[in-house]
Amino acid sequence: MEVTNEQTEETPRLTIADLGVAAWACSELYNYMLEGYEQEDYGELSQEQLDAAMQTLRSSFVKFDSLAEILAPKEEIE
Repeated sequence: MEVTNEQTEETPRLTIADLGVAAWACSELYNYMLEGYEQEDYGELSQEQLDAAMQTLRSSFVKFDSLAEILAPKEEIE
């Protein structure tokens, strides 16, 4: 899979911005779930299921964020 730094709207390929959005979305959902977890409101899930879902989200965030950081052109990082 090729990753590009083109504008997301201008290409059907995966962009660095797409990876950033995916990382952000995982982070936001994790934080939302964490609020419920801290209030012991697990919704329709058991505590164990919510724990597993949150671990998966955290792992996904780290992967997306790491990929975006590694693939970003060096001048964008500075």
